[in-house]
Amino acid sequence: MFKKIVACMLALTMMLCVQPMAKTEAAIKKSLYKSITQAGVEARGSIYNHKSKVVMRVKSKNKEPQNLFDKIERVIYAETNNVNQGDYMKWDIDEAETSFSAVKSGSYYYYTFTMNMSYLTTLAERKKLDTKVNNLIKGFKFTNKTTTYEKVKKVYDYVCKNVKYAKNISNDKVYSAYSALINKKAVCQGFASLLYKVYRTMGIPTRVIAGDSTFSGETHGWNIVKIGSYFYNIDATWDSTLVNAKKSYNYFLKGDSFKGHQRWAEYAGSYFYYMYPMAAKGYSAKVAAKACTNTKIAKFRYKVPKFKSISRKKAVFKTVKKAKYQLKYSTVNTFKKKYTVAVNASKNTYKFKGLKNGVTYYVKFRACKTIGKVKCYTKWSAIKII
Repeated sequence: MFKKIVACMLALTMMLCVQPMAKTEAAIKKSLYKSITQAGVEARGSIYNHKSKVVMRVKSKNKEPQNLFDKIERVIYAETNNVNQGDYMKWDIDEAETSFSAVKSGSYYYYTFTMNMSYLTTLAERKKLDTKVNNLIKGFKFTNKTTTYEKVKKVYDYVCKNVKYAKNISNDKVYSAYSALINKKAVCQGFASLLYKVYRTMGIPTRVIAGDSTFSGETHGWNIVKIGSYFYNIDATWDSTLVNAKKSYNYFLKGDSFKGHQRWAEYAGSYFYYMYPMAAKGYSAKVAAKACTNTKIAKFRYKVPKFKSISRKKAVFKTVKKAKYQLKYSTVNTFKKKYTVAVNASKNTYKFKGLKNGVTYYVKFRACKTIGKVKCYTKWSAIKII
Protein backbone atom coordinates (compact mmCIF):
# COMPACT_ATOMS: atom_id res chain seq x y z
CA MET A 1 0.00 0.00 0.00
CA PHE A 2 2.62 2.48 1.03
CA LYS A 3 4.74 1.83 -2.05
CA LYS A 4 1.84 3.12 -4.12
CA ILE A 5 1.43 6.36 -2.18
CA VAL A 6 5.07 7.28 -1.51
CA ALA A 7 7.13 9.10 -4.10
CA CYS A 8 10.76 10.11 -4.08
CA MET A 9 11.76 13.61 -3.12
CA LEU A 10 13.68 14.82 -6.13
CA ALA A 11 17.10 15.46 -4.63
CA LEU A 12 19.10 18.38 -5.91
CA THR A 13 21.85 16.95 -8.11
CA MET A 14 25.28 18.36 -7.56
CA MET A 15 28.21 17.09 -9.57
CA LEU A 16 31.37 18.79 -8.40
CA CYS A 17 33.77 18.37 -11.27
CA VAL A 18 37.21 18.87 -9.77
CA GLN A 19 39.48 21.03 -11.88
CA PRO A 20 43.20 21.52 -11.22
CA MET A 21 44.31 24.64 -9.37
CA ALA A 22 45.52 27.25 -11.82
CA LYS A 23 49.24 27.92 -11.58
CA THR A 24 48.84 31.59 -12.39
CA GLU A 25 46.90 34.26 -10.55
CA ALA A 26 46.96 36.73 -13.41
CA ALA A 27 43.38 35.99 -14.46
CA ILE A 28 41.91 36.56 -10.99
CA LYS A 29 39.91 39.74 -10.46
CA LYS A 30 39.84 39.52 -6.69
CA SER A 31 37.22 42.26 -6.35
CA LEU A 32 34.65 39.91 -7.95
CA TYR A 33 34.93 37.36 -5.16
CA LYS A 34 32.47 37.58 -2.29
CA SER A 35 31.89 36.18 1.18
CA ILE A 36 29.76 33.06 1.57
CA THR A 37 26.75 35.14 2.63
CA GLN A 38 27.11 37.65 -0.21
CA ALA A 39 27.51 34.92 -2.82
CA GLY A 40 24.55 32.98 -1.43
CA VAL A 41 22.24 35.98 -1.41
CA GLU A 42 23.20 36.88 -4.99
CA ALA A 43 22.62 33.29 -6.11
CA ARG A 44 19.25 33.25 -4.34
CA GLY A 45 18.20 36.27 -6.41
CA SER A 46 19.28 34.57 -9.63
CA ILE A 47 17.44 31.35 -8.80
CA TYR A 48 14.36 33.31 -7.74
CA ASN A 49 14.37 34.85 -11.23
CA HIS A 50 14.85 31.38 -12.80
CA LYS A 51 18.23 32.01 -14.36
CA SER A 52 19.47 28.94 -16.20
CA LYS A 53 23.08 29.62 -15.23
CA VAL A 54 24.10 30.83 -11.79
CA VAL A 55 27.72 31.79 -11.11
CA MET A 56 29.08 32.28 -7.58
CA ARG A 57 32.55 33.60 -6.86
CA VAL A 58 33.76 33.09 -3.31
CA LYS A 59 36.94 34.01 -1.45
CA SER A 60 37.64 31.58 1.39
CA LYS A 61 40.35 29.83 3.38
CA ASN A 62 38.24 26.68 3.19
CA LYS A 63 40.09 24.12 1.07
CA GLU A 64 37.11 21.73 0.92
CA PRO A 65 34.88 22.76 -2.01
CA GLN A 66 32.02 20.46 -1.02
CA ASN A 67 31.95 21.87 2.51
CA LEU A 68 32.07 25.42 1.19
CA PHE A 69 29.30 24.81 -1.33
CA ASP A 70 27.10 23.30 1.39
CA LYS A 71 27.44 26.55 3.34
CA ILE A 72 26.51 28.61 0.29
CA GLU A 73 23.45 26.42 -0.30
CA ARG A 74 22.27 27.01 3.26
CA VAL A 75 22.27 30.73 2.51
CA ILE A 76 20.53 30.28 -0.83
CA TYR A 77 17.65 28.25 0.58
CA ALA A 78 17.36 29.99 3.95
CA GLU A 79 13.87 30.95 5.06
CA THR A 80 13.04 34.58 4.21
CA ASN A 81 9.94 36.78 4.27
CA ASN A 82 9.29 35.85 0.63
CA VAL A 83 6.96 32.83 0.32
CA ASN A 84 8.53 31.98 -3.05
CA GLN A 85 11.95 31.50 -1.50
CA GLY A 86 13.07 29.14 1.27
CA ASP A 87 11.58 25.67 0.98
CA TYR A 88 9.31 26.61 -1.91
CA MET A 89 12.26 27.66 -4.06
CA LYS A 90 14.40 24.70 -3.02
CA TRP A 91 11.77 22.13 -3.97
CA ASP A 92 10.77 23.89 -7.19
CA ILE A 93 14.19 23.10 -8.65
CA ASP A 94 14.25 20.17 -11.02
CA GLU A 95 18.02 19.83 -11.35
CA ALA A 96 21.07 21.83 -10.32
CA GLU A 97 24.29 20.52 -11.83
CA THR A 98 27.27 22.25 -10.25
CA SER A 99 30.92 22.44 -11.24
CA PHE A 100 33.73 24.51 -9.81
CA SER A 101 37.23 25.79 -10.38
CA ALA A 102 39.61 27.33 -7.87
CA VAL A 103 42.84 29.27 -7.72
CA LYS A 104 44.95 29.64 -4.58
CA SER A 105 46.57 32.96 -3.75
CA GLY A 106 48.39 33.30 -0.45
CA SER A 107 46.22 31.70 2.25
CA TYR A 108 43.00 32.14 0.26
CA TYR A 109 41.22 30.07 -2.36
CA TYR A 110 39.27 31.89 -5.07
CA TYR A 111 36.40 29.61 -6.05
CA THR A 112 34.05 29.87 -8.99
CA PHE A 113 30.96 27.67 -8.71
CA THR A 114 28.69 27.35 -11.73
CA MET A 115 25.17 25.93 -11.39
CA ASN A 116 23.24 24.87 -14.48
CA MET A 117 19.61 25.07 -13.41
CA SER A 118 16.29 23.69 -14.54
CA TYR A 119 13.00 24.31 -12.76
CA LEU A 120 9.76 22.42 -12.26
CA THR A 121 7.67 25.46 -13.15
CA THR A 122 8.02 28.67 -15.14
CA LEU A 123 7.83 32.21 -13.78
CA ALA A 124 4.44 32.59 -15.49
CA GLU A 125 3.22 29.44 -13.74
CA ARG A 126 4.48 30.75 -10.41
CA LYS A 127 2.52 33.96 -10.94
CA LYS A 128 -0.58 31.95 -11.80
CA LEU A 129 -0.07 29.82 -8.69
CA ASP A 130 0.30 32.94 -6.51
CA THR A 131 -3.04 34.24 -7.78
CA LYS A 132 -4.71 30.88 -7.26
CA VAL A 133 -3.37 30.60 -3.70
CA ASN A 134 -4.55 34.10 -2.79
CA ASN A 135 -8.01 33.42 -4.23
CA LEU A 136 -8.16 30.10 -2.38
CA ILE A 137 -7.40 31.81 0.93
CA LYS A 138 -9.98 34.55 0.28
CA GLY A 139 -12.55 31.84 -0.44
CA PHE A 140 -12.13 30.40 3.04
CA LYS A 141 -13.44 33.70 4.47
CA PHE A 142 -11.32 33.57 7.59
CA THR A 143 -12.03 36.25 10.22
CA ASN A 144 -10.14 37.66 13.19
CA LYS A 145 -11.93 35.09 15.31
CA THR A 146 -10.74 32.12 13.23
CA THR A 147 -8.13 30.21 15.25
CA THR A 148 -4.83 29.03 13.84
CA TYR A 149 -6.00 25.44 14.29
CA GLU A 150 -9.14 26.14 12.26
CA LYS A 151 -7.10 27.78 9.49
CA VAL A 152 -4.60 24.92 9.38
CA LYS A 153 -7.35 22.29 9.25
CA LYS A 154 -9.42 24.11 6.61
CA VAL A 155 -6.45 24.26 4.24
CA TYR A 156 -5.45 20.68 5.03
CA ASP A 157 -9.01 19.44 4.40
CA TYR A 158 -9.06 21.19 1.03
CA VAL A 159 -5.76 19.72 -0.11
CA CYS A 160 -6.59 16.20 1.07
CA LYS A 161 -10.00 16.25 -0.65
CA ASN A 162 -9.03 17.96 -3.88
CA VAL A 163 -5.48 16.81 -4.72
CA LYS A 164 -4.99 13.26 -5.93
CA TYR A 165 -1.79 11.28 -5.74
CA ALA A 166 -0.11 11.19 -9.17
CA LYS A 167 0.70 7.62 -10.13
CA ASN A 168 2.29 8.69 -13.41
CA ILE A 169 5.57 10.46 -12.62
CA SER A 170 6.93 10.61 -16.17
CA ASN A 171 6.31 14.37 -16.15
CA ASP A 172 8.37 16.08 -13.42
CA LYS A 173 5.66 18.72 -13.02
CA VAL A 174 3.86 16.42 -10.58
CA TYR A 175 6.60 17.20 -8.03
CA SER A 176 5.45 20.84 -7.90
CA ALA A 177 2.96 22.88 -5.88
CA TYR A 178 1.66 24.14 -9.21
CA SER A 179 0.60 20.66 -10.29
CA ALA A 180 -0.99 20.04 -6.90
CA LEU A 181 -3.23 23.11 -6.98
CA ILE A 182 -3.75 23.74 -10.69
CA ASN A 183 -3.77 20.19 -12.06
CA LYS A 184 -5.11 18.62 -8.84
CA LYS A 185 -2.50 15.87 -8.85
CA ALA A 186 0.98 15.56 -7.36
CA VAL A 187 3.39 13.35 -5.48
CA CYS A 188 4.51 14.06 -1.90
CA GLN A 189 6.86 16.86 -2.89
CA GLY A 190 4.00 18.70 -4.59
CA PHE A 191 1.64 18.19 -1.64
CA ALA A 192 4.23 19.46 0.85
CA SER A 193 5.27 22.42 -1.32
CA LEU A 194 1.66 23.49 -1.77
CA LEU A 195 0.90 23.41 1.95
CA TYR A 196 4.10 25.34 2.60
CA LYS A 197 3.06 27.95 0.05
CA VAL A 198 -0.48 28.38 1.39
CA TYR A 199 0.40 28.42 5.08
CA ARG A 200 3.30 30.82 4.56
CA THR A 201 1.04 33.14 2.55
CA MET A 202 -1.35 33.10 5.51
CA GLY A 203 1.47 33.92 7.91
CA ILE A 204 1.50 30.49 9.57
CA PRO A 205 5.06 29.16 10.18
CA THR A 206 5.72 25.90 8.35
CA ARG A 207 8.54 23.87 6.80
CA VAL A 208 8.88 21.09 4.27
CA ILE A 209 10.54 18.06 5.87
CA ALA A 210 12.42 15.58 3.69
CA GLY A 211 13.03 12.08 4.90
CA ASP A 212 12.18 8.42 4.42
CA SER A 213 9.16 6.23 4.87
CA THR A 214 9.97 3.55 7.44
CA PHE A 215 7.17 1.50 5.94
CA SER A 216 8.65 1.27 2.45
CA GLY A 217 12.19 2.64 2.78
CA GLU A 218 11.52 5.14 0.00
CA THR A 219 12.22 8.84 0.27
CA HIS A 220 9.27 10.97 1.28
CA GLY A 221 8.27 14.52 2.14
CA TRP A 222 5.80 16.10 4.54
CA ASN A 223 5.34 19.31 6.60
CA ILE A 224 5.56 20.68 10.08
CA VAL A 225 3.23 23.56 11.00
CA LYS A 226 3.14 25.78 14.07
CA ILE A 227 0.14 26.15 16.37
CA GLY A 228 0.80 28.02 19.58
CA SER A 229 4.36 27.54 20.80
CA TYR A 230 5.14 24.29 18.99
CA PHE A 231 5.26 22.64 15.59
CA TYR A 232 3.32 19.51 14.63
CA ASN A 233 3.79 16.95 11.85
CA ILE A 234 1.27 16.73 9.01
CA ASP A 235 1.30 14.49 5.94
CA ALA A 236 -1.37 15.41 3.39
CA THR A 237 -0.05 12.88 0.88
CA TRP A 238 -0.91 9.90 3.02
CA ASP A 239 -4.07 11.42 4.51
CA SER A 240 -5.42 12.28 1.05
CA THR A 241 -5.30 8.59 0.19
CA LEU A 242 -7.19 7.79 3.39
CA VAL A 243 -9.80 10.47 2.66
CA ASN A 244 -10.36 9.09 -0.83
CA ALA A 245 -10.91 5.68 0.78
CA LYS A 246 -13.44 7.36 3.12
CA LYS A 247 -11.21 6.89 6.17
CA SER A 248 -10.18 9.30 8.91
CA TYR A 249 -6.88 11.17 9.11
CA ASN A 250 -3.92 9.34 10.63
CA TYR A 251 -1.23 11.95 9.95
CA PHE A 252 -2.67 15.31 11.01
CA LEU A 253 -1.02 17.45 13.73
CA LYS A 254 1.05 14.69 15.27
CA GLY A 255 3.86 15.16 17.79
CA ASP A 256 7.54 14.53 17.25
CA SER A 257 7.11 10.75 17.14
CA PHE A 258 5.57 10.46 13.67
CA LYS A 259 4.67 6.93 12.69
CA GLY A 260 6.17 5.84 9.39
CA HIS A 261 8.39 8.92 9.02
CA GLN A 262 12.12 9.36 9.52
CA ARG A 263 13.73 12.76 8.94
CA TRP A 264 16.93 13.30 7.02
CA ALA A 265 19.84 14.44 9.18
CA GLU A 266 19.54 18.13 8.30
CA TYR A 267 16.03 18.17 9.79
CA ALA A 268 16.89 16.04 12.84
CA GLY A 269 19.76 17.97 14.45
CA SER A 270 19.65 20.09 17.58
CA TYR A 271 19.79 23.39 15.70
CA PHE A 272 16.71 22.50 13.64
CA TYR A 273 14.80 21.48 16.76
CA TYR A 274 15.95 24.70 18.44
CA MET A 275 14.60 26.78 15.56
CA TYR A 276 11.47 24.67 15.09
CA PRO A 277 10.45 23.28 18.52
CA MET A 278 8.25 20.20 18.24
CA ALA A 279 5.40 19.20 20.53
CA ALA A 280 5.77 15.90 22.37
CA LYS A 281 2.26 14.74 21.48
CA GLY A 282 -0.44 15.45 18.93
CA TYR A 283 -2.38 18.70 19.04
CA SER A 284 -5.18 19.11 21.56
CA ALA A 285 -7.19 22.25 22.27
CA LYS A 286 -7.88 20.98 25.80
CA VAL A 287 -4.41 19.88 26.93
CA ALA A 288 -1.46 22.27 27.05
CA ALA A 289 1.32 21.24 24.67
CA LYS A 290 4.73 20.26 26.00
CA ALA A 291 8.10 20.15 24.28
CA CYS A 292 9.35 16.82 22.97
CA THR A 293 12.65 15.39 24.22
CA ASN A 294 14.55 16.50 21.09
CA THR A 295 13.34 20.05 21.61
CA LYS A 296 14.29 20.00 25.29
CA ILE A 297 17.78 18.82 24.35
CA ALA A 298 18.11 21.48 21.66
CA LYS A 299 16.91 24.27 23.95
CA PHE A 300 19.44 23.23 26.60
CA ARG A 301 22.35 22.91 24.16
CA TYR A 302 21.82 26.43 22.81
CA LYS A 303 21.39 28.01 26.22
CA VAL A 304 24.16 30.46 27.18
CA PRO A 305 24.58 30.40 30.98
CA LYS A 306 25.65 33.48 32.91
CA PHE A 307 27.74 34.26 35.98
CA LYS A 308 25.86 35.77 38.90
CA SER A 309 29.11 37.07 40.39
CA ILE A 310 32.81 36.27 40.25
CA SER A 311 35.95 37.17 42.24
CA ARG A 312 39.32 35.59 42.95
CA LYS A 313 37.64 33.78 45.83
CA LYS A 314 34.64 32.23 44.17
CA ALA A 315 32.38 32.06 41.11
CA VAL A 316 28.62 32.06 41.50
CA PHE A 317 26.52 30.88 38.55
CA LYS A 318 22.98 31.85 37.75
CA THR A 319 21.14 28.63 38.53
CA VAL A 320 20.26 26.34 35.64
CA LYS A 321 17.40 24.12 36.76
CA LYS A 322 18.41 20.56 37.70
CA ALA A 323 21.89 21.03 36.24
CA LYS A 324 25.47 20.58 37.38
CA TYR A 325 28.33 22.75 36.21
CA GLN A 326 31.71 22.47 34.53
CA LEU A 327 34.14 25.34 35.03
CA LYS A 328 37.46 26.09 33.37
CA TYR A 329 40.03 28.69 34.38
CA SER A 330 43.25 29.38 32.54
CA THR A 331 46.20 31.75 32.36
CA VAL A 332 45.59 32.09 28.58
CA ASN A 333 42.37 33.19 26.89
CA THR A 334 42.60 30.34 24.40
CA PHE A 335 42.21 27.81 27.24
CA LYS A 336 45.03 25.62 25.95
CA LYS A 337 45.09 22.42 27.95
CA LYS A 338 48.45 22.75 29.73
CA TYR A 339 47.51 26.19 31.09
CA THR A 340 43.96 25.28 32.06
CA VAL A 341 42.25 23.72 35.06
CA ALA A 342 38.85 22.06 34.53
CA VAL A 343 36.62 21.33 37.54
CA ASN A 344 33.08 20.10 38.14
CA ALA A 345 30.62 21.67 40.58
CA SER A 346 27.38 20.09 41.77
CA LYS A 347 26.12 23.42 43.13
CA ASN A 348 26.00 26.88 41.59
CA THR A 349 29.06 28.04 43.55
CA TYR A 350 32.73 27.19 43.10
CA LYS A 351 35.53 28.35 45.44
CA PHE A 352 38.87 28.85 43.75
CA LYS A 353 41.96 27.24 45.24
CA GLY A 354 45.62 27.85 44.54
CA LEU A 355 45.35 30.91 42.31
CA LYS A 356 48.72 32.62 42.01
CA ASN A 357 49.04 36.21 43.15
CA GLY A 358 49.58 38.72 40.38
CA VAL A 359 48.47 36.30 37.67
CA THR A 360 45.47 37.05 35.44
CA TYR A 361 43.00 34.21 34.96
CA TYR A 362 40.32 33.68 32.32
CA VAL A 363 37.19 31.86 33.50
CA LYS A 364 34.19 30.29 31.76
CA PHE A 365 31.60 27.66 32.66
CA ARG A 366 28.78 25.62 31.21
CA ALA A 367 25.91 23.62 32.66
CA CYS A 368 25.27 19.94 32.08
CA LYS A 369 22.45 17.49 32.75
CA THR A 370 20.92 14.34 31.32
CA ILE A 371 17.74 14.77 29.27
CA GLY A 372 16.09 11.48 28.46
CA LYS A 373 19.16 9.30 28.07
CA VAL A 374 21.37 11.99 26.54
CA LYS A 375 24.04 13.86 28.52
CA CYS A 376 23.81 17.46 27.37
CA TYR A 377 25.94 20.57 27.76
CA THR A 378 24.96 24.20 27.31
CA LYS A 379 27.14 26.60 25.38
CA TRP A 380 30.05 28.10 27.29
CA SER A 381 29.37 31.32 29.16
CA ALA A 382 31.06 34.57 28.29
CA ILE A 383 34.68 34.63 29.50
CA LYS A 384 35.34 36.56 32.69
CA ILE A 385 38.74 37.91 33.79
CA ILE A 386 39.95 37.79 37.39
